[in-house]
Amino acid sequence: MKKINFLDLRKNINCCRDEIKQKINNIIDNTSFIGGSQIKEFEDNFSKYSGFDYFIGCANGTDALEIAVQSLDLNAEDEIIVQGNTYIATCLSVTNNNLNLVLCDIDKNTNMICLNDLKNKITKKTKAIIVVHLYGLVPNMEEIVSICDENNLILIEDCAQAHGAKWKDKCVGNFGKLACFSFYPGKNLGAFGDAGGIGTNDIVIQEKIRKIANLGCKIKYHHELIGRNSRMDTIQAVVLDTKLKYLEKNNELRRRNAQLYIDNLKDIENIELPMIETNSLPVFHLFVIMTEHRDELQKYLETKGITTLIHYPISIPETDAYKKNNFIHIQNCITNSKKILSLPMYPELEKEEILYVCKNINQYFLENNLLKIKSIKTNNKSGILNCINHVEFDMKRFFYIDDFDVINKDRGFHANKNCDEILFIVNGFIHIKLINKKNEVVEKKFYKNEYCYIKSNTWLEFKILEKETKIIVLANETLSNTHSIYNFDEFLRI
Repeated sequence: MKKINFLDLRKNINCCRDEIKQKINNIIDNTSFIGGSQIKEFEDNFSKYSGFDYFIGCANGTDALEIAVQSLDLNAEDEIIVQGNTYIATCLSVTNNNLNLVLCDIDKNTNMICLNDLKNKITKKTKAIIVVHLYGLVPNMEEIVSICDENNLILIEDCAQAHGAKWKDKCVGNFGKLACFSFYPGKNLGAFGDAGGIGTNDIVIQEKIRKIANLGCKIKYHHELIGRNSRMDTIQAVVLDTKLKYLEKNNELRRRNAQLYIDNLKDIENIELPMIETNSLPVFHLFVIMTEHRDELQKYLETKGITTLIHYPISIPETDAYKKNNFIHIQNCITNSKKILSLPMYPELEKEEILYVCKNINQYFLENNLLKIKSIKTNNKSGILNCINHVEFDMKRFFYIDDFDVINKDRGFHANKNCDEILFIVNGFIHIKLINKKNEVVEKKFYKNEYCYIKSNTWLEFKILEKETKIIVLANETLSNTHSIYNFDEFLRI
């Protein structure tokens, strides 16, 4: 059995391991652990990469958000709107600054902030919106900026999962007043520990942020503000600066991997794939699918050596920390939190590994008779067969049954001992009874374009409930049978 990790950080640092070691050794030799010149070098390089005038490193992504909100000097009665499916750190930035958190619902199809609900949640007390580029995807930034401009609102972008993501060739973080980043080790640009940062084009704001992150002072002991100790250390700065050179390549590999998932999962109706805005360039920090069978699928994949995670299993309004707030109209956040599943995703993931994951997802739905063939737009045989082609099954032969002349004709028992089979209903309507070796019985009805998966050592009985019923039977064992057809091309020539 293969072992597919959700993330493998060891592979991620192989390209620059020696370079990082050398730089860390230099820091150790010079004992420049705090405040080394390498911090400014990284800040300048990340500013240039992302398009900011200023970038300020700090201790972690949570601090980045909290400091960003603190720098705005808002009042206790002011409200900030945040989407309800984010990580809790986004919300803590509001409540830890003693401001009022208002949760906005998400679009049920995209998992991005719902712009209609956003407009409905804006009041006279609303002063800012925090938009989250969740999973490394990008919402419609033009519309969001327009909403903020119309209502005189401050826009903060939570870019913790979106290093290098773009909207119309412009890096995320450049659409609002402040952009917050996390460099947690598993991020697209990850440190060797905790680290974060804030980007802005406002010179006054950046000065204030630097003071807040440095215990409220610019000059040691001259404390002008109530601040905190939130400095990026020198080791994390050199790690990030070294890895920054590989970020674009790694993001491109993530997009390649995402496309492989999409190409191999797109025909399963039970799965919803990520929806990507036309003008966006995502970076797929996570590849998140949605399915009503999430928990069962996750357990099945674990038995196949595939590790998956859930980001995030409990939506913000359902957490104990925020239940008392009684947020309204955020049902999509709650509903989707029960369906989301994050598949393995990192740049070094091999094509064969992704195909193995996809094969087992297909197999889960196949074995549980949950896989629905996508509806067919054409009535010709080739259209049907193209759909069958996407079913993961070791097909060695198949045959075509179209001689049902009598409605309700009982086809009797068929001993299916040697191989697995798929009965695909080309046309008509049948009633199937399956009986296994333990004498357990399952009965189901199948209509046009549906199928039944039959494991070996199963007895089969079926009734034809509609005239003109036609069935294709796929088998995973080759038999010497003049009526068997061994490939689709041969079938189409009949």
